[in-house]
Formats: sequence, structure tokens, C-alpha cells
Amino acid sequence: MFSTRDRWGFDWREFFTGVLFIIAGIFMFMHPGAGLVTMALLFAVVAIMRGITVLAAFSKMRQYLPRMSWLYALSGVFDVILGLLFLFNVPAGVVGITVLFAVWFLVDAITNLLTVGHLRQIGTLWFVLSLILDIVMILVAVLLIMQPVVAAISFASIVAIYLVLFGINALVIAFARGN
Repeated sequence: MFSTRDRWGFDWREFFTGVLFIIAGIFMFMHPGAGLVTMALLFAVVAIMRGITVLAAFSKMRQYLPRMSWLYALSGVFDVILGLLFLFNVPAGVVGITVLFAVWFLVDAITNLLTVGHLRQIGTLWFVLSLILDIVMILVAVLLIMQPVVAAISFASIVAIYLVLFGINALVIAFARGN
């Protein structure tokens, strides 16, 4: 199967990722309102910081891309406006976060599904368990995208479930690689 050089060994990074995701999921279950508002405000601050960074680099970018630098500036302005909107209109921020998380969940779940094959060499049980969790994560992500209003209302619970599932899957992968 694996030579000693190809052996993964216990994956501590994946393990800690799993633990952190499970803790985040439990926090979201216990404090759904605070979790959503915190995420929306955090996203607002990050978007504003990104926009300011882009705008600050605009003159330098204009030297490298004289005709296309306006796209860079437009992106910075968009980031600042979006950040300010989310900062001063928290409900809009929560809805925006709902859409962003749905896309993130879907991309991560599809990536996990497409790369789960490496666990088959480690053991069928690990492969099947991770495969099932990946499929469940895709279904949750699709539900978030298909029902944005329902997703916004029940977002905290759905995010908490997803975070716990993602965390469990990361732990499964960490232990599987250790075998």
C-alpha cells in the first residue's frame, strides 16, 4: 500500500482544523444571533480593509496596467461600499454572509468530494465515511443556495451543523491518515 516515505502519518493540522470547526459550530448553536452579527461585522471590516488596501495600491497598479487599472480601483471602491453597507445595515450583512457561506460551503464540499479518493488507499471505511459527509455537506450547501430567505432565517443553525460536519470530516481525515 504505502511505503514509509509515502505514509501520511497523523495529520495534526487537519485535526486542529476539525477541533476548531467543531468549537465554532457549538458556539453558533449556543449563540446564533451573536454568531451571525459577529460574522457580518467581521466581513464588513475585512471588506473595508481590503478596499482601502486596493485603493492605496492603485497608483502603483496604474504603472503596471495603465489601461486596466480602473478595474482595480473599481474593485476597491466596491469593497469599501459593500463593507460600509454591511457595517451600517447588519441585516443586509447577515443576508450577504448567507450567500457567501453557501458558495464557500459548496466549493469546499465539491473539492473534498473530488479529492476523497486518496482515502480509499488508506481504508474503505474512512473513504466511505468521508464520502458520505461530503455528500451531506453538498446537500446542505445546495439548500442554502436554493432557499436564501429560509437560509437567512435558519442560517445560524445550518452554519453550526455544517461547521460540526466539516470538523468531524477533518477529524476523520486526520485519523485516517494516521493509519
